[in-house]
Amino acid sequence: MRRSVLLTLVCASLGAHTFHYSKTEINWNTAAKTLEIVATLHADDIEAHLRNTHKQLELDRDKESESLVCAYTIQALDLTQFKPRCIGIKVNRDYVDVFLEAPINTPPKSLRNRILIEDLPDQRNDVECKKDGRYTGPRIQFNTSETRKDLRW
Repeated sequence: MRRSVLLTLVCASLGAHTFHYSKTEINWNTAAKTLEIVATLHADDIEAHLRNTHKQLELDRDKESESLVCAYTIQALDLTQFKPRCIGIKVNRDYVDVFLEAPINTPPKSLRNRILIEDLPDQRNDVECKKDGRYTGPRIQFNTSETRKDLRW
């Protein structure tokens, strides 16, 4: 009896979402003069955000969700000044990838990353910078107390 209760608790905890994390890759394409951005968010977290702010419930069943996720990501990364366009989102079981592109002659010196920081006190956001597809340095980590950092190009 004791084993079955323990097994049930372990199985229930395996499905639990225990950490809150996003990863954003920013590639500065010098030939095309664009920033190519892929932001990867936990599907549960962004879905909860949409539910709380827009009463939107299903990421993969509503076309309006795509525009809301794109607009949120652009705002949270403070990219509105670059007028990025959303190429689309890809909804997986656990993650949502947001694809953005912005015309730009020179890359930004710093980035603000507030993805889900207001919603989740333990949220961590990592950013990887690339220039023409090659990494330019180690990951830059953002947490609730550090929402703006310099970028390494």
